[in-house]
Amino acid sequence: MNTNVIINPKPYSEKFKKNIISMYLRGRNGRRLRDKYGIPKSTFYFWVEEYKKIYSQDGLIITKHDYKKLEWENARMKKQLEAYQITGCSPQSTDKDKLIAIDKYRTLYPIKYLCTVLNINRTKFYRYIMHKETQNERRNKTLTFLIKEIACDNPCYGFKRICHELKRRGYNTSYKTVSQLMQENGIHAVIGQKPPRPQRKNIANGNNDTWQKKYALSAPDIAWLSDVTEIKLFDTKFYICSIEDIYSRYVISYTISTTNDSALIANTFIDAYAKRNPPYGLIFHSDNGAAFTATAIRALLKSYGIRQSFSRVATPQDNGHMESFFATLKKEELYRKTYSSPEEFFHSVQKYIKYYNNFRLHSRLNYRTPKEVLDEYDKLHNQIPF
Repeated sequence: MNTNVIINPKPYSEKFKKNIISMYLRGRNGRRLRDKYGIPKSTFYFWVEEYKKIYSQDGLIITKHDYKKLEWENARMKKQLEAYQITGCSPQSTDKDKLIAIDKYRTLYPIKYLCTVLNINRTKFYRYIMHKETQNERRNKTLTFLIKEIACDNPCYGFKRICHELKRRGYNTSYKTVSQLMQENGIHAVIGQKPPRPQRKNIANGNNDTWQKKYALSAPDIAWLSDVTEIKLFDTKFYICSIEDIYSRYVISYTISTTNDSALIANTFIDAYAKRNPPYGLIFHSDNGAAFTATAIRALLKSYGIRQSFSRVATPQDNGHMESFFATLKKEELYRKTYSSPEEFFHSVQKYIKYYNNFRLHSRLNYRTPKEVLDEYDKLHNQIPF
């Protein structure tokens, strides 16, 4: 009984093929090589044609087989680049963006082609188009849109402030959800970097029981805080003096000058007093700077019935609210921009303080704005808001 046995051709590796052809090109008999390794004659001479050297320069050897591989790789890269241009994707695009692009252009180009060049598994794509959007996914899509909108209007907001702004708009969510959605969409707070400065040594540690905690500050205009900060622009030092109400953190008045003297403090105070007309006995707190301790300022405040208070030496924590405000002003506004003129700088400070008072959510005010805190108090006590 005759039995026909079908022997499947051997799977030859690239290394094996190259070794055989290398021996043949060095002078080994081709027939003996074929017989020894069981290689068909047509297959053997096809390998010879594919793997023989066709170009050599500086030790580089290119065969016909290598050339075909380069052509194939070049064609693949060309198709991939074309697909990226068509879909607007890039190698750094997320899988979600690529899936959306494939779904959008699948009527113009084969799905197999788009999935291949964008490196997306076809099974994954078909699962994507068959998947029904859940309620949670629809909600996250809405939250993402609102987060982008809030971040665009308030580029310095982190996930906590954005979360509270969403709650103000009626969307109750968590810090974790907002943080995850921001990370997934590449949204982050844009904060200016503080210029480097040498470390100060031997500074006394301030007591945590600062002077503000000694007073029951339950209303506006009980105590005002003031300080002066310096910023150098156009080879000129500009000094910003501001006065803030400790209860509401509202910046009542500010003045910008090129000199840090008692006139700067006086002008800022007179403007603030005219705006608020505080009751007799107001506390005016500052550090021990020469401008604040000047005889002219002491006399001015005394004439208005103002009690003056000072921080302890080398203890900036005693005036921490003003220090915090100036740090915020610089990080969120001044250090983020490059100014072309002093007028542009003045306008920037004015615009930011208006934003700070009326729109920026303050964590210490339970994520309300200073203006809202003042208006709520004035409304509760039947006073006229300003």
